[in-house]
Amino acid sequence: SFCSEHRPEQDVQATPEPGTECPICMEPVEDRKTFRTLVCPACKRAWFHRDCIQGQAMRAGVLYFQCPLCRDGRAF
Repeated sequence: SFCSEHRPEQDVQATPEPGTECPICMEPVEDRKTFRTLVCPACKRAWFHRDCIQGQAMRAGVLYFQCPLCRDGRAF
């Protein structure tokens, strides 16, 4: 576990639009970049709850893990 000062952070200069929903659970994501939200580094328009995307990664496995919106698996 990391403290708020030393926890890893995604190196993406993007913030979600107000009302953006996670494409996995269809619930709203926060309207700012936080530890609990992640953006697809390829398309930069798909925002996920960390728990949702981690669950998808565990189910898909390394060979089939990709962004549900843009289907990119390389940068994702």
